[in-house]
Amino acid sequence: MIIESLRMKNFKSHLDSQIDFNTGISIIMGGNGAGKSSILEAVSFALFKQHSGKKIEQLVTIGQKKMFVELKFTSNGRTYCVSRERSKNSSKARLSIEEDHKFHPISSGDKQVTGEVQSLLEMDGDLFLNAVYVRQGEIADLVDKTSAEKKQVIGKLLGIESLEKAWKNMLTIMKDYETEQIKLEAKLEELEGLNDDIKSKKSEKIEIQENISKIELMVNETQAKLDLIIKEKQKFDKDKETYERAITSLKSKNNILDNLISDNNHLNSQINEILDKEKEIEIIKPKLSKLNILKQLKTFLSSLKQSQNDEKQLKIVLDKIRIFNEIIQKNKKFYNDYSLLSDELTNLEKEKSKYDGSRALFDQQTTLKKEILGKMGRSHDKIVKVINGSNKVLETNFSLIEELETYIKTKKPAVEKSIEDMDLKINKAKQEIYKLENQNKDLKKPLTELGSVKEKCPICESPISSEKREELIKNYSAQIKTNETQIFNLIEGIKALKMDKAEINKNYSNLQSINIEVLKEQLETLHEGQKELKNLKDKIDNLKIEVSHLESIENQIKEQKDTIRGIKPKYEVYLETKGSLESLGDPAENRNNLEKTRVEICGLKEQISSIIEVTGGSIENLDEEIEYLEDMKSRYQHLTGAVALKSSLTNRIDEVQLRINDVEEEIKNLNKEIKTLAHDEEPLHKLNEDLASKTNQLNELKGKKQELIGREIGINNSLEDLQKKIESYNTYLRKVKNLKDFLKLLNYIRDLYGKDGVQKDLRNISRPLIEQKTREFFEKFNFEYSDIKLDEDYDVTVYGPNGESSLDMISGGEKIAVALALRLGITQTLSGGSLELIMLDEPTIHLDAYRRQELIDLLKKMSIIPQMIIVTHDTDLEDAADNIFRVKKEDGESIIYS
Repeated sequence: MIIESLRMKNFKSHLDSQIDFNTGISIIMGGNGAGKSSILEAVSFALFKQHSGKKIEQLVTIGQKKMFVELKFTSNGRTYCVSRERSKNSSKARLSIEEDHKFHPISSGDKQVTGEVQSLLEMDGDLFLNAVYVRQGEIADLVDKTSAEKKQVIGKLLGIESLEKAWKNMLTIMKDYETEQIKLEAKLEELEGLNDDIKSKKSEKIEIQENISKIELMVNETQAKLDLIIKEKQKFDKDKETYERAITSLKSKNNILDNLISDNNHLNSQINEILDKEKEIEIIKPKLSKLNILKQLKTFLSSLKQSQNDEKQLKIVLDKIRIFNEIIQKNKKFYNDYSLLSDELTNLEKEKSKYDGSRALFDQQTTLKKEILGKMGRSHDKIVKVINGSNKVLETNFSLIEELETYIKTKKPAVEKSIEDMDLKINKAKQEIYKLENQNKDLKKPLTELGSVKEKCPICESPISSEKREELIKNYSAQIKTNETQIFNLIEGIKALKMDKAEINKNYSNLQSINIEVLKEQLETLHEGQKELKNLKDKIDNLKIEVSHLESIENQIKEQKDTIRGIKPKYEVYLETKGSLESLGDPAENRNNLEKTRVEICGLKEQISSIIEVTGGSIENLDEEIEYLEDMKSRYQHLTGAVALKSSLTNRIDEVQLRINDVEEEIKNLNKEIKTLAHDEEPLHKLNEDLASKTNQLNELKGKKQELIGREIGINNSLEDLQKKIESYNTYLRKVKNLKDFLKLLNYIRDLYGKDGVQKDLRNISRPLIEQKTREFFEKFNFEYSDIKLDEDYDVTVYGPNGESSLDMISGGEKIAVALALRLGITQTLSGGSLELIMLDEPTIHLDAYRRQELIDLLKKMSIIPQMIIVTHDTDLEDAADNIFRVKKEDGESIIYS
């Protein structure tokens, strides 16, 4: 697997970060807490949804609603893209494959995507982390820890630690099942007492059922006697009900008779009142003939008054028509002049509309011209300033952009070549120093041993003389001194080279600081400005002519408006008067209406005189007399309506009298019936006493029966409970048996997970593979060792020129090489032999300065793994990188600079 790119949005402290990875060594550099390790965690989350937080919501940046991670990677020659999105209430996941330069989805959903990724990479999340991800301090642990501690570290990587944890945790589970078994066995001791309780309850149930049968016989006998009493009582109740019904009916008939007699008296009274009203009608009727004549007189008088008002109004209208005609003739000339001027003004406004906007457009184009001239001036000043600044930095005297560009293109490659040559010389000197320092370390060890050993060679252990011993000491010391002198000279040479390189870098920075493209952009601005000015000139000239026409028309419009303003009052008087005249109507029609009104007035006066002669009275109290006669008419109509009821009332009196006769006959018959039904209460009282006695006796028997039934139900419930307990004890028996069998199985499984089970098998299988892969990696570091071995406890033994050596006997650099080879060997074994990627999180942490430098030097030489991603704050690792990404936290946000 090779990672191509990673994008994070609102992931922990990364609001929006993008990294494009390449093969080789990629260094992610930054201080503590900058957000470096979050990048590796994002890779693990994208692939397998694995993270270090307690809750997945903790991965979302504080204050944000959702986060998004997208990872592009290649596996088995195909490119894939996996993305995961998480909000407060939902999550999304998607896996796509690249075909024809486009990504096509192949899976979605968290579980489906994770399963598909596991299938592609042939490993799950835990295996991926153990195989590919080297955690902080792992390299140091493989160097400095004791054998037992190193064995534990390697066991954790291989997954053996989880087997050990399972072996320990199973003991707790087994104890819980054993406790459950003890509790069940204790409950089974109560089983014998339950059978005795069941026998006792069944015997009691039989006795209760016998008593219930006896009571049922007594209930039936009592119920039969009670039924006879009830039947006899019902007969007495029926006779009593008939007697009481007759008494009630008699009372009702007497009440009806009283009401009928009262109604008859009231009807006779109403007949007498009607006779009085007939007499009053005879008096009122002759007086009502005058009412209609007086009403007609009142109508004629009202019409006369209205006609006289109409005559007056018509005279006023004719006077107004005469006055308005005089005013119209006086102001007609002003009306005609105003209309003519308004038409001319309208034509001028239309002409003016043709040039509307020309003044604003003229001002706009003029302003644009000034802006273009200003922009060209600024571009010219910027070009001059940049060229002068460049001449000052480069110590040249160019006046043209083309000359400056040619100079930079010629000078820059030569400076870059000089920097590259300097770097090669410095690296070569560093390698020579490293080689000489290792020689001195190798020389100091036998020199120290020669100081303590007198008669044997410390290397081959053969006998030596004191002269030979002194000669060896002298030779070793001289060689060390010579090497130290060479190291000093090389260091001084590196200092001189770095000073020269700093000066060249300064010149290169000066060249880099000059941006020819900016100068070209400003020059292009000048050319474009000249073209725009040329186009603007014609537009502005044309607009100037249009503005002149517009001003001439505006002056004419002003003169016309002043003239119109002077005659407008008389024009308005003409319009107002004409409108008023038109509202008064046609003069001839008004004169004709006046003549008709005068004729109507004469006719009305003649009719009024005729009516007054007929009535023979005055018209001064006409309204009062009409009102009096109207009241008389209302009284007459009321009396007439009342008299109309006379026939109806006479018929009702006859009906009531017949009804009185019928009710009297019914009362006579009821009195006879009551005498016949003479009712006696004594036998009924005796029956009621017997009925109450038998009812109480029956209720007592039913109560006893119900009590016995309740006891029987209670016993049945108790028997059911006891039976259930027995059944549950049978369940307990089965559970106890199953628990014993299950505990045997758990013991067997626990033994499998133990040190002598799967753990031992896994170590025996993995150790030869790890040893082989470790040997292959160690051989690529080019140390003078022929072989490397791992024992059962993963202790390392190396074989070299001096024979067999343990890890404690070899140099610090060799120890780091062995530890790195061992860790890579474990990774290669876990990944199935196809190691393309390894991620190291702070690999130099917990190492002393010397071992840290040794690891850095090894990493610099590594080309055995296609892609290596290293998270570190150690700046010494920068020289080993093919790609460097710097992470910095600003205001709580992690930002990546490449």
